[in-house]
Amino acid sequence: MTTVSIDNNKILIDGTPTYKNRSYEGKPIEGLLFNVRAVQATFDDENPATSPLWAYPDTGNWDPERNTAEFLEALPSWRDHGVLGFTINFQGGGGRYIPEVYDTYINSGFTPQGEIKPAYADRIKRVIARADELNMVVIVGFFYWKQFNKFENTQAVWTALENGFQFLKSLRNHNILIELANETDILHKYIQLPMSEFAIDQSHRLIEYFKNRYPEFLISTSYVPVHLQSMNFQVSDEYIRASDFLMPHGNHLKPDQLEAHIKFLQNHPEFIKCPKPIIINEDSTGTPNLEVCWKNYASWGYYDQGYNGEPRIHDIWVPDQGEHQRETDVALLSGFQTPPVNWKINTPRKKAFFTRVAEITGYNK
Repeated sequence: MTTVSIDNNKILIDGTPTYKNRSYEGKPIEGLLFNVRAVQATFDDENPATSPLWAYPDTGNWDPERNTAEFLEALPSWRDHGVLGFTINFQGGGGRYIPEVYDTYINSGFTPQGEIKPAYADRIKRVIARADELNMVVIVGFFYWKQFNKFENTQAVWTALENGFQFLKSLRNHNILIELANETDILHKYIQLPMSEFAIDQSHRLIEYFKNRYPEFLISTSYVPVHLQSMNFQVSDEYIRASDFLMPHGNHLKPDQLEAHIKFLQNHPEFIKCPKPIIINEDSTGTPNLEVCWKNYASWGYYDQGYNGEPRIHDIWVPDQGEHQRETDVALLSGFQTPPVNWKINTPRKKAFFTRVAEITGYNK
């Protein structure tokens, strides 16, 4: 059974630092966690009006079981390139960002009352089990803001949190890191329920509460530095102190900006007192940001939205070519976040990332 643990600022798998004794171009790699944002690995959409939008081009139908099965088939190739971690989420992530889709699709492992949906939970169980077999780490997120707003009340949120932890505990897998919410700063800005615990300056309360209740798990929550900058705000001492690992997202940041934030964290008095891993589990397809991270001893997460018939939204490294044509061939499906997904390493951007990680980690032997 695979076990993930932390020793200061290093990630350990089965008690041994990842990429043991590895350095590259004079920089330490041991203890880092190169990872992929794969939050749609367990995706489904219960809204009959939007579900057909995710249809596979070869069948004309959406199939959540096919999606998860093909993800599991792709994982060994990812690991062979040195990718030892990936992120999933009980509520996935943004698939398409046009309001008539983004506001109405229903992708959640929780009911509006906070109960766990059995079919969704089963897909999560299989993903974690396969990662366990491959000695990989799974970052499990609980909430994504568009689905969070579908909870019927505050009590349902607390019910979902408790049910999620109990479910993960029941699996008896130890290869899990917990991300309580995707981008707490965004979540709190847009949620319609009175949940101050998700405010970026209060999220340490949520982390501390569940660390006390479930000490067997390593817990954090993520945020977007560029959003904090726009609010003239920085992460709090309490957040750095409470988190088992730190999870900034690199979206919209150029390499020098990303490097500055990493150094800010590493030079923070609370970090100096108690060093911990910096795991970026969402950034872009931009390998320049990947380079900045490993050179500054921070883990980096590849985020590939893919083309979905809309202009570029999140990835500053993808040229904005206006309207893209939706792919009509499964082999040509791009990205990892817009269903349907081809989970293979099948595009130039994917190949650039995985090939570079293999070089850095020494998995290209």
